[in-house]
Amino acid sequence: MFRWQCPVGSGVGGPFQWQCPRGTALGGLFRWQCPWAARPLRAGTGAPRPYLCPVQTPDTSAAGAPSGASAPKADLQFADFALSPALLAGVAELNFIQPTPVQQLVLAPALQGQDVAGQAPTGSGKTAAYGLAVLQQVDPTSASMQALVLVPARELVLQVRDALQRLGKHIPNLRVAGYYGGHAMRDEVKGLQQMPHVVVATPGRMLDHLERRTIVPNRLKVLVLDEADKLLELGFQEEMATIISRLPQRRQTLLFSATMPDKVLSLVREYLTRPRVMNVGGANATTLPESLVLRGHVVSAADQKPAALYHLISQADAGRSLVFANTRDRVEELTRFLRGRGLAAEALHGKMLQPERDKSMMKLRNGSATVLVATDVAARGLDVNDLDTVVQFDPPHETDTFQHRAGRTARAGAVGTAHLIVTPFEQEKIKSWPTARNVQWAGLRPPALPAAAPKAPRPSTVTLHVSAGKSEKISRGDLAGAFVSVGGLERDAVGRIEVFDHHSFVAVPEAQAEEVLARMQGAKVKGKKVKVALIR
Repeated sequence: MFRWQCPVGSGVGGPFQWQCPRGTALGGLFRWQCPWAARPLRAGTGAPRPYLCPVQTPDTSAAGAPSGASAPKADLQFADFALSPALLAGVAELNFIQPTPVQQLVLAPALQGQDVAGQAPTGSGKTAAYGLAVLQQVDPTSASMQALVLVPARELVLQVRDALQRLGKHIPNLRVAGYYGGHAMRDEVKGLQQMPHVVVATPGRMLDHLERRTIVPNRLKVLVLDEADKLLELGFQEEMATIISRLPQRRQTLLFSATMPDKVLSLVREYLTRPRVMNVGGANATTLPESLVLRGHVVSAADQKPAALYHLISQADAGRSLVFANTRDRVEELTRFLRGRGLAAEALHGKMLQPERDKSMMKLRNGSATVLVATDVAARGLDVNDLDTVVQFDPPHETDTFQHRAGRTARAGAVGTAHLIVTPFEQEKIKSWPTARNVQWAGLRPPALPAAAPKAPRPSTVTLHVSAGKSEKISRGDLAGAFVSVGGLERDAVGRIEVFDHHSFVAVPEAQAEEVLARMQGAKVKGKKVKVALIR
């Protein structure tokens, strides 16, 4: 932290500009409104007054930046923060051993009720950082919405909702709900008969609820703007302004963004009150994780790209792969191409219905698919652990997009590889970006595609669809029990289970899928007869 002398004297007013040596990564010159500029000084107080520059970062390399208090501590534990026993139990159950740098910097001021603006790269643990601060303030005995988290995408709604539910698992009667477009409004309204304590929503759907008065935010304590740069990029500024105008003025506001362009800084100035500005990574905030390997493959012509893609993701160490394309048509084209070469590929783009998107994400998460081809709708909010490979088939238009795409792998210290397939012309543009300075460039002459490519190994798991979900009071435990007792599986053989409003997905071993499917036909789960089908 830095203390600046405010040289305001009698008759002097207006905002002052200060160059903060720790603010360069957040946009450089900051414009702070001097709190004494709008009113006369009292007698005898003509001396300059101290003003606190609220910029913190663990990067102590900047000139004049002191070490120590601002930097994350290697021995700091979650128990060192004023968290409730219920939250500490949730943290322990999730095997969170030590707070990440962003969690260390955000938790203390956020728990004290201060506004926070945080810049952090993907995979830094910011959801848990603000989630713990939000859940600490929730009173589960009050039937009111006390916290609102606005996010830019439907997938991110589900990811954040599930993360908060896991963190707050041991808080009695805690209700966390997610609302987004493409989801039946009548189901959401029905669920609001029991008002959730925490709402995670896209701006458009949240505004719908405010207009209908199905949600009245008069007891809101905390507002979170997550992925603020993406919210603005997708054109949600007007919706956010309308939503915020209807919230209590006395509230805490937390804002997080992977980048801090001028538009995001304008949000900070407009909606946050004397915020603590946290920059994880300092001047190097745009640097991708050290465990991420960046490889650039230069092909002589664009028509060689499909063969190059097939060559890269067919390697034995490719694992689960995410392929980025710039248009929906290209996504569909590449998905058909890869399936035709025997790869278990799924598509994900904005024009797909929500159940189709859920199915594609689920199949990648549980191993039923090995490749997901997506537009940038998946760059934020894609909830897939241990994603091994990212391939940017089409070059990104901006450096921020390059960073967000590549950052989907090598998260939280894991190892991953991000590939770019480019022509020489595309390479020249990307080489000028600071985020791409560590790309290892090499020419690639992909092997010719055979007329009939050999089939890749079939996935070890397949996904079964169950015709019951949360509306039928079905839980993961209920489904696991049914697949063991009726389906004949060993408990360890039951894979990932995801429960939605009216249906569920269960991953089972491919070798036993047909037998399990036959056993489960007409079975009852929690007294309700269900239909089970194989997801193709």
